[in-house]
Amino acid sequence: MEASDTRQADLVGIIGSSGVVSEVVNGKRSISKAQAKALGDYFKVSPSLFI
Repeated sequence: MEASDTRQADLVGIIGSSGVVSEVVNGKRSISKAQAKALGDYFKVSPSLFI
């Protein structure tokens, strides 16, 4: 996120609510396959990086 200057708020529409984004970023929640695909599309990388 730092490398692309992305904030947590930028991910709300991609992987869920602000609470879900916060839990994922802080390691309290796993990323689903659908979320990994959405993040891969957003960051233009392989979704496998997030699983």
